[in-house]
Amino acid sequence: MLRRAPERTVDERKNALEEANRVRFARAAAKRDLKSGELDIYDLLMDPSEELRGAKVEEMLLAMKGMGRIKVTRVLREAGISRSKTLVGLTHGQRDRLLGALGCEDA
Repeated sequence: MLRRAPERTVDERKNALEEANRVRFARAAAKRDLKSGELDIYDLLMDPSEELRGAKVEEMLLAMKGMGRIKVTRVLREAGISRSKTLVGLTHGQRDRLLGALGCEDA
């Protein structure tokens, strides 16, 4: 049996859309900053903003300059991290292993 989504008021739908757009724009800005070097992956992994907490680790790594799908897959495998893992879902050990696999000197 299919369950229907709960009925929402116009204001609730508008607020949800605004929130989704805010998150999308923040993630796009973070990816641009990673690509340009303005944002360091170490800083992102150690303290992701509220909008970026649900972002996939793989998605953020792919945004880094010089990181393609094959290299990202290798780094995630080396660190023992699933492709579906989010930034907020990383354990301290996973974060440390990921930073080590990326060659971050602060790890």
